Amino acid sequence: MTTFQYPTKNRKIFVVFATFFSLVFLLIQTPTTFAEDICRDGLKELQNSQGIIQTKGGIWGYLEQSSALKNKSILGLQIDGKLQRLIVSFENLCQEGKTPTQKLYNLILNLIGDARMIFNRAADRQPKEKVLEKLNGLNKNIDELLAQLPS
Repeated sequence: MTTFQYPTKNRKIFVVFATFFSLVFLLIQTPTTFAEDICRDGLKELQNSQGIIQTKGGIWGYLEQSSALKNKSILGLQIDGKLQRLIVSFENLCQEGKTPTQKLYNLILNLIGDARMIFNRAADRQPKEKVLEKLNGLNKNIDELLAQLPS
């Protein structure tokens, strides 16, 4: 039984064309795939992380539970609202077909992470000034990011 073999030159040409078209196909598909992934998976992760904060009463609830910081709970309410605005802005970018960048996703996730870190220790077990410093810094960072996002 004999097998047919392509001449070496034709095999090389075939490999080059197959590789080229595979790369073109991947490059064409990658932005769409990235957009779907970050909009679906990224948004879900942001919402879940924010949900963890909210199930504990949010920053507002955290401050309300502290005898020393209860009078500053409005700051917590502002932070809770601004974190939610960041997530809504991210979601709106997805709905408008403007793919959010990985950098934006990471910035929002890090701010939510910073808010979650505040819950690691009871407010009354930390110096009031230290908690307020963290919260004011978080609030400022959120404001800076919100200012960069489309309205």
